[in-house]
Amino acid sequence: MATMDDFDFSAQVIKAGGAVAEKNWQRLVEHTVAEWSGDLDATMATMTKNDPFQIMHATGLHVVGYEAVREFYRNRMLTFQGQGFYAHRWVASDEAIVGNGYFEGTPNGVFFGTPTTGKKLCLPMSIWIYFEDTLVKGEAAYLDGRELERQIREGTDQDRHTPVY
Repeated sequence: MATMDDFDFSAQVIKAGGAVAEKNWQRLVEHTVAEWSGDLDATMATMTKNDPFQIMHATGLHVVGYEAVREFYRNRMLTFQGQGFYAHRWVASDEAIVGNGYFEGTPNGVFFGTPTTGKKLCLPMSIWIYFEDTLVKGEAAYLDGRELERQIREGTDQDRHTPVY
C-alpha cells in the first residue's frame, strides 16, 4: 500500500489541540492513504462502527451507518481513483479536523448522481472530519453544487494551486 509520502497533504497543518488532536491527525493520514490507495478494508478499519456518516451538502449526499458508508466508499473507489482532495491548510483539534483546499480529478461513470463526461474537475472545497475515540466518525463536505454540475459538463482549467480563502 502507498504511504503518506505518495500524496500531497499540504504545507500547512495547524494543531489546535493536544495529544488527541495529534492522534486524530495520524488517523486521518491513515484513513486518507487507505482511501486514496483504493483499499476499502483499510479505509473502513479507520472508522467507528457507531453510525459513521458521509455528507456532501451541495449534492444531497447523506449516508449514515457502517454498511451504507462502506458502500459509499466502494462506489467512490469505482468512479474515482487516487487523491481527490488537495488541502491548502488543515486545522486539527481534539474533536474534528477541517481541511480547506480543492477537490480535483476526473471521475468516470455516475459521480454524485450525475453522469460524467471525462472532464477535469477542480472545485474549492472545505471538509470537516469528525472523530470518535480517535476513529473517523464521518465527513461533511462543502462545495458549490452548481459549479460541480457545470464542471462535470464543461470541465475546467482551474488549478488546485490557486489560493483558497
